[in-house]
Amino acid sequence: MSTAQSDTSSNATESVMAQYEEQFANLNKTLVGFRSQITALQQQLRTIEKSVRKEMNSLKKQADKSKNRGNRKPSGFATPSKISPELCEFMGKHEGAEVARTEVTKFVIAYIKENGLAESKSIKPDSKLKALLGTKEEDQVTYFNIQRFMNQHFLNSKKKSKKKSNETEVEASA
Repeated sequence: MSTAQSDTSSNATESVMAQYEEQFANLNKTLVGFRSQITALQQQLRTIEKSVRKEMNSLKKQADKSKNRGNRKPSGFATPSKISPELCEFMGKHEGAEVARTEVTKFVIAYIKENGLAESKSIKPDSKLKALLGTKEEDQVTYFNIQRFMNQHFLNSKKKSKKKSNETEVEASA
C-alpha cells in the first residue's frame, strides 16, 4: 500500500469519526434537554400532588363537620318555642305558634328599621312596640338589651315543668 492510499483511508476514517462524534454530541445534547424537561415535569407533578392532597384533606374535614352538624336539631336561640299571644299578633302568626328567638329578633329589627325607630345605637319604640316590650318612659331600649324586654313573650314550658317536677319530688320525699 502506498502512502497516498493510507492518507486517503485515514482521512476517510477521520471524516466518518467526525460525523459520528457530531451525531453523538447532538444526541447527547437532546438527551440532556429531555432530562431537564423530565426533571421539570417531575417537580410539577410533586407540586400538583401536594396541592391535591391538601385540598382533599380540607374537603374531608368540611364533609366530616357538615355530617356532624347536619343531623343535629336546633339548639339555643334557634330552638322554636311557644310565644305569647301578643307577640303572635305583632308578628301576624296564629296563636300558640312556635318561633325561634332568632326569627323573632329579625322580625322586630326589621320592624324597627321599616318604621325608622332606630337612632344610632338606641331605639325609640313607637306605641305598638312599647306595648309589646312593656317598656316605660325611663327605659332605654338598645339592640344590646332588646332581648331582655322580649323574654316575657317566650313561653318555655320545658324548664317550668322540670322545676315543678323537682319541687314535687322534694315535697314527696319530705
